[in-house]
Amino acid sequence: MLGAAKGILLDWDGCVAVNNRVMASARKLIAQHAERIAIISNNSTHLPADFAEILEENGLAVPQDRIFLAGVEAVRHVAERGAQRVLMLCSPKMRSYARDMGVPLVRDDPDMVVLMRDARFTYAKLEKVANALRDGAALVVANADRTHPGAGDCLVPETGALLAALLACVPDAEMGMTVIGKPGPILFARACARLAIKPQDAVMIGDNPDTDGEGALAFGIRPILVGGASPLRIGHLVDPAFAN
Repeated sequence: MLGAAKGILLDWDGCVAVNNRVMASARKLIAQHAERIAIISNNSTHLPADFAEILEENGLAVPQDRIFLAGVEAVRHVAERGAQRVLMLCSPKMRSYARDMGVPLVRDDPDMVVLMRDARFTYAKLEKVANALRDGAALVVANADRTHPGAGDCLVPETGALLAALLACVPDAEMGMTVIGKPGPILFARACARLAIKPQDAVMIGDNPDTDGEGALAFGIRPILVGGASPLRIGHLVDPAFAN
């Protein structure tokens, strides 16, 4: 599959790196196929430049314009839609990036809420955002992952865990929300366009059957699941050869 593919899409957490430390197996794979590689990740706390720098420190050259992250794409989505009052739950780095992109950020009375992984999430934030959603603010979510792999086999709470808390308060908010990351098509489409390939000419290597696997198949890309990933749960669509 790798030999036939014109493009190789790689997940980051649990596939290329753990706790942003590049794994030896990933280093070897990227070095062998660097010209065909694109990174697509549901990460919502970093910028492509951050990952490019980490890879460069490992002797690997993957340019920033071949690294596609859910947080960055969420900011782009919001900037293109011209929201007038945006409340973001995110890392300081992503808030700064949003300002640079011209997103009008507010602390109160938003017309749009953008949810990313926020390590400073509090009860006060939950209360504020739940009420904003109840009052009609639109909801944009970088990704719906509840965890990602951390160092020492530790679970790192993700954006989806915060989303679950919000939806427990305002269940109706799920109906109109926009989710940017995998398994949705946005990151897959951006990567294929940058590599100038058709989906059927790519493979997706990742560790999550729900996002990397099902998302790739839905977009017409063949997935390869690594690590402790379970078989894809979409029955007849799965060739057994692609299930692990």
